[in-house]
Amino acid sequence: MRDDIESDKLEQEIRNCFINMIKNREKAAMEGKWGDFGSDFLGILLLAHHETDKAKRISVEDIIDECKTFYFAGHETTRTSLTWIVLLLAFHTDWQDKARREVLELFGMQNPNPEGITKLKTVSMT
Repeated sequence: MRDDIESDKLEQEIRNCFINMIKNREKAAMEGKWGDFGSDFLGILLLAHHETDKAKRISVEDIIDECKTFYFAGHETTRTSLTWIVLLLAFHTDWQDKARREVLELFGMQNPNPEGITKLKTVSMT
């Protein structure tokens, strides 16, 4: 019973996050900041939601369901890829050592940043 309550609460929070993203995107489009709803996945879904032909229009619930599917599928793919990378690096310690040295040479004890990550040649190969 407690798990069901937590699950419902989490589901509502996720839904509210998507609703806020949708409202913000619609507001930005109406203010002319985007020109339209954008060319990304959410923008394409919002364009379908505002379709003038009612037969082609999708609901807000459809948008939320599609976004959740897209998010969780991407999350799963990333998790699986990272799991395999860690496993392969555990088997190939020479590559693990090369990658570690490269990261430490470039970043030292600092947190990696997007600009620096693009410079990691060995890590990119792994």
